[in-house]
Amino acid sequence: MKAALAIALVCSLVSVARADLNPRRKVVVIEYRAGSSALPNVVGQLVAAMSKQTSLQVLGPDQTKTLYGEQLEQAIVKCGGEAECVAKIGAKVGAAEVLLVGISELGDVILTMQRIDVRTHNVNARIADSLAADAAPSEDQLEYYLTKLLPPSDFLRFGIIAITSNVTGAAVTVGGEKRGVTPIEPLKLRAPAKYPIRIEKTGFVPFTTTVQLPPDSELKVDAELSRRGAGSHWYEKWYVYAGGVVVLGLAGGGIYFATREPPDSVSVGGVFK
Repeated sequence: MKAALAIALVCSLVSVARADLNPRRKVVVIEYRAGSSALPNVVGQLVAAMSKQTSLQVLGPDQTKTLYGEQLEQAIVKCGGEAECVAKIGAKVGAAEVLLVGISELGDVILTMQRIDVRTHNVNARIADSLAADAAPSEDQLEYYLTKLLPPSDFLRFGIIAITSNVTGAAVTVGGEKRGVTPIEPLKLRAPAKYPIRIEKTGFVPFTTTVQLPPDSELKVDAELSRRGAGSHWYEKWYVYAGGVVVLGLAGGGIYFATREPPDSVSVGGVFK
């Protein structure tokens, strides 16, 4: 049981598939140390990884203590890792699950993790690993632990794109997929991700943009469509003649024929020539 990290007491997985799992459920992470001071930062690293990689509402030991009270550590010790007792701690702080991290030493450091369902008191998944006394799990190893502890749905994250327009009946395309016509309900989409957006209607200049959607957020896109050939801007006309320059209006830009040097800042299809 020396040297490199190798899952020795491997993944005693009791993963339970439940139809009512909420990907935004609250999970508290607490630790129980059996007289060991090893891996002082592992719980904080685990909380950070869960917050970054999953859709869960994650509370670390300090946040849990704020909700539970100063007696939290004594309560954890009293439970001694017993699932029903630990579940009661989770129930008191309004959590759906408790992730109990255990740290002990038997020559090497033994790191255990149990995902305990607060309602049923069941252990939904558990893993145990043996680490060398001077070792600590890397970010990749922590990510591996989480994939063994949590259902795949927990790693799906979403954001909301709310699209409004000054024109009704305009076709909305997001990420290359037709989503309906305006007015349109806010769209729940996978995040983080980049989405090209196009809103168009016959007789109007199409609106296009690209947005970067962060997870657990809402973006608002206000699409202003102007009538083609009847806008307030000179470059929306079918053609413009100005100082010897004829500009032919095209949907994606413009072509100009110059009889003399054009002005330095004449806009052609939105691009200054």
